[in-house]
Amino acid sequence: MTGGERVYHLALEGLHASLGARFAVQAGWSVPEEYVDAVAEHAAVRESAVAYDASSASRIMVMGTDAPDVLDAVFAGHVSEVEEGRALRTVALDERGTIRDLVLVARTGGIAFMVLGSAGQRAETLGRLQAAAAPGFDMRVEDRTESTCQIGLAGPAAAEIARAHMADGLPARLQTLQCAAFELHGFRALAVRTTDLGEDGFAFVVAPAVAQHLLETLVAAGVSVAGHAAREVARIEACIPAFVPDLEPGLSPAEADLDVLLGVPGGADGRMLAALLLEGEEPLPAGTPVASGGERVGEVRSCVHSAALGATIALGLVRAQEAFPGTPLDCGDVRGTVVAKPFYRRRR
Repeated sequence: MTGGERVYHLALEGLHASLGARFAVQAGWSVPEEYVDAVAEHAAVRESAVAYDASSASRIMVMGTDAPDVLDAVFAGHVSEVEEGRALRTVALDERGTIRDLVLVARTGGIAFMVLGSAGQRAETLGRLQAAAAPGFDMRVEDRTESTCQIGLAGPAAAEIARAHMADGLPARLQTLQCAAFELHGFRALAVRTTDLGEDGFAFVVAPAVAQHLLETLVAAGVSVAGHAAREVARIEACIPAFVPDLEPGLSPAEADLDVLLGVPGGADGRMLAALLLEGEEPLPAGTPVASGGERVGEVRSCVHSAALGATIALGLVRAQEAFPGTPLDCGDVRGTVVAKPFYRRRR
């Protein structure tokens, strides 16, 4: 317990500890922050591939003939139009049009959907889905966050590793944002080809015992494991926002720079989640004021030092007129410059 609030623990916490994990609490979950060296773990993301435990993310199953209507009521866009075997990214919006969750919805069957969402928004999104069902609806919502695990595999070698060590051809033949149920060494698993690290990758939703077997198989094959610290650097380099800390101030899709990407209505556009290149090596905490000409125009949200880029980088919420690349800004006591997104893009 921390500050009276419950802290959740991963089902595979013992395995992570045996691999040398140092734990930290993120969004109410005790997760591996790093194993041996976060810089080396990040290098593996970019140079080969890493496995990681993303089980703190919410996993909610929505099933029934009225499930598509419920999903359309909760999430922006037209989730009901997603074909079986496909997935899409979208957002849950409140009555003001601000983002309350950033999710991936996979249509695993004709009337069955898996919603993968942000760790800290699990209860709110679950409540929204339950409340959207009108009386008499044929629809069932099941929170599977604590009964399943989510294992990620990401990096330029992810497809090759999946093909060699997991299932002949099945995960490897998936295209981006496709999903499929398959057998992993005799056990049922769900694979979605996706990643939040700026690399090719997969998300596997499996039972805890299968997750342990999967991680042990990958580690035995020489695949590195990556903690939260290395993955945060990769995520921010790719300018992929997370609900905490980037979206929690209450951003519209336009302000989060997600409206065009996700194909959803933009809403308010007075601010922008911009990419900031900062002087110095010390990351700034979320909420650090950003100023222009002595006037506060925003705040820093995500911020890390990227050893690979040799720079301190951040996502900052700034006034729209200061969000153009090349704009100089004062970020706390250091100088910053708005740059074009993303900081890192893989050459293909």
